[in-house]
Order: sequence, then C-alpha cells, then structure tokens
Amino acid sequence: MTGRRQRRIVVAPGGGGVVLAPHPLPHADADADADALVLAPDFVGICGTDLDIVAGRRSDRAAVLGHEAVVRIVSGHPPDGPGDTLGARFLVNPVNGEDQDRIIGHSEEGMLQEAVRIPGSAAWSGLLVPVRPGLDPLPAVLSEPLGVAVYGIGLLARPRPPERLLVVGAGPMGLLTAVAARLLGVPEVALADRSDRRVRYATERGLVADHLASATASGRLDEGFAPDAVALCVGREHRQGALAEAVRVAAPGARIDLVTGFPPGETPWALPGADPHGVRRANVCGRPWPGRVAPVTATGGKPLGLTGHRGTSRRHLEDAMRLLAEHPAVFRKIITDVVPLDEAPRLVRALVLARGDAATAPYRKAVVSVNA
Repeated sequence: MTGRRQRRIVVAPGGGGVVLAPHPLPHADADADADALVLAPDFVGICGTDLDIVAGRRSDRAAVLGHEAVVRIVSGHPPDGPGDTLGARFLVNPVNGEDQDRIIGHSEEGMLQEAVRIPGSAAWSGLLVPVRPGLDPLPAVLSEPLGVAVYGIGLLARPRPPERLLVVGAGPMGLLTAVAARLLGVPEVALADRSDRRVRYATERGLVADHLASATASGRLDEGFAPDAVALCVGREHRQGALAEAVRVAAPGARIDLVTGFPPGETPWALPGADPHGVRRANVCGRPWPGRVAPVTATGGKPLGLTGHRGTSRRHLEDAMRLLAEHPAVFRKIITDVVPLDEAPRLVRALVLARGDAATAPYRKAVVSVNA
C-alpha cells in the first residue's frame, strides 16, 4: 500500500451513480495522530441502503459507501482491543452505540476503498469485532446483516418466541431474516415479495418452504397465515404500503419488527399516531435488553406491538458468525455476485436500475473483493 494512491468507490454528485476514483492515504505512523487506524478491506457487501443512497432516496452524506465489511488492520489497533492485531481480520460494526447518528458508510467514510484511515478521535469502542477463527472471510461479510436479523428475531421473541413469522421482502435482508429465524427455531417462516423472481430464488434453493412463499404483484398478502410476528424488510420506497399490508394480515397482538427505516415525523397510514422512526431509535446496538416495544393500535382497533433497532452488538455479530460457521452451504446461497473493485461501479449501477420495478426485481446480493 505504501507509495501509491489508493482507489475507492465514490457516490457521484447528484445521486444516481458511483465512480472509481484515486485518493491519497497518509499512514497513521506518518502523521500527528498516533492513535489512527489504517484498515485494508478484504470483502465489502453491497446493501440495499447503499443502493438507496446511490439512487438519491436517502440523505446520508458519506461519499464512500460500504458498512458490511471484513477488514485487516494495517496499522494502529482498535480502541478496545489488544495491541498486537496487525494483519488480523475483523468485522466492521458500523453503528456507534453511543451516538447512533454516526454510522460507517452513512455519516462516516465507508469501506469501499483499498485502504481506510480512521482518526483516533473517530474510532469508537466496539467498531471492530474479531472474525471467528476458521470462518471463511467471504461468507463472513454477511455477519453484519445477519446480526441485524438475529437482533430483530430476538426482539420479536418477547415475551415468547413466535410460532408464525412473516418476512415481507425477499431481498438479501429478507432472506437472511427468514433463514436465521428457521435456524433459530421458529416453526413456520413465510416469505412475501412483489417480485416472483425473488420468491422463486428463495424457494428453488430451499431457503424457504414453497408452500409458505408468495409473490404478490398486486401488493396484497394472504390473510390465511395470520402471523404472530412480522419482519418488514423492504426498500424504503415501499415502506408504507408494505407495512399497511403487514398490519392487515397480522394476528391481533402480533409484533412487527421494522428492519426498514422511516424518516423522522412520518406516521404510517395503517397505524395512526405511531412513530416508527422513534421506535427504531429506542433500541441501539443491543441496549436496552429486553428491547423496547411500542404498543400500537391499527385502524379498526387491532392491537399490535411495534419494534425495531439501529446497529448490532458484539454478541449479535458473534451469534451471526456461529450460524455462518455451522451452516456454510446455506448461507453461501445468499451471495450471487463477487466482483473486484474496478467492476463494482458498473454492478452497482445495474443493481440500482434492476430494483426500479418492484414486480420484476431480481434477487441479487453482491460482494466486492477489494484486497482479498
């Protein structure tokens, strides 16, 4: 890395695209910040929120995306880790548990670059979590979104584990949630998406039972399942309609986990007076535990519980890595594309375009091989 300019993927001004651009990287030992970290990302996952940022649907200010990452330490050491960590692999835990508005790849520079310098003042406790020994670093990149799923399933399991979980959205986050729930013992896990192509991907690979999967091009879900838990895993542009459908089919007393974010001040059509943005911010990186659930009443009087969260804790990431290690063949089906850094801009643009029509969107989970 020394002596040459690094490359990174930068969000193009005005939204709608990304470009590969060079940039200089001062080494930590060559500047005044003795506590700075320099990281070399090996694998970086492309998340739906990354695609929303590129498409201009979010206002996040980071020019460099990428919060799902397996990295190696080039210089420096984690603020809460041992000193001898050079070359060791870590997961990036992107949300600052003490300030949930600071998120790698959203407010802070992301990992889609050959080398990342993090000043000592910007490296918070819990930012890096050691990769489980023996875990293949490629599937390990799924640990952060899988940790999100594990966290959400835990929130849905209070006061008792769900018997029937409906996952709304068959993108990567939805499939990870469905698979994790099944492995964690939920008896029936159903999946719904407006795209038949996404649902077929899940059923043909055995990730969800065929009789519990439905493609809903009309946006209408089957009322017969009556789930006692729902995980909302759709793109932000579909949040209102998808939540309204989930509320309609959910059993009275069901809990709904908002994996999908809502802007501040927005009230759901189907839950007058609810504050989904505030609900998600009430649970941060595993605290408090048990997590907070807001009692809400749907139009028509149906009682429900609304929950959600921001970030993951180290425990969630470790639980995710355990699942990855125990079921490698299952989780390898989640990843569809692995590309080098110079091919990433083209692929990101293609993914943004393909998501444009919810009824025909394909299933894709892309990972960028940066330094591996």
